[in-house]
Amino acid sequence: MPNSAELELERRLVEAVKKDPEKFGDLYERYYDQIYRYVYRRAGGDQDVTHDLVSQTFMDALSHMKSFTWQGYPFSSWLYKIAHNNVIKWYRKAGNRNYLPIEEAINVSNQDRDQKELTDASIAKSQINAMMVKLEEDEREILRLKFFEGLSNMEIADVMGLSVSNIGVKVFRTLKKAKGFLPNKQDLKPLND
Repeated sequence: MPNSAELELERRLVEAVKKDPEKFGDLYERYYDQIYRYVYRRAGGDQDVTHDLVSQTFMDALSHMKSFTWQGYPFSSWLYKIAHNNVIKWYRKAGNRNYLPIEEAINVSNQDRDQKELTDASIAKSQINAMMVKLEEDEREILRLKFFEGLSNMEIADVMGLSVSNIGVKVFRTLKKAKGFLPNKQDLKPLND
């Protein structure tokens, strides 16, 4: 989560956009990449769908800026929530239940690695992918937001419309459940919180 100075800067930027929608481009530039990565993973790596959903997310955000109320959370939490809802609508409309396999979601550089490291990484990714398939969609979503997007429990709660304590419990239980699916029972721990 950003520090208080970053949040204050962000709050001022949001207020400026509310007064002058032409300044929305600053928010767009600031958050485009992270929202794109999130939607890309959720849309199964389909670039056309990703572009459409990301465009819709930012259009929705711009059209609802006047009603946005600053609550001390990063603006990105609101964008993730909009993107999350747009992806869910797309899934329902298209009947999609796919998600991007872990080996495509994690950008692993094959340079500077020897064959053993590559083999170990490949085995670990396939085990994690097999584990993700066994989890419920909301559990996968929590792990995506926590590990791949690096969101805090507070931000995940805002995106998913749940309480922070509920997210904390769900993260703990999901990690415990996921650990049971892994053959060598590695410790799974969040990167933040």
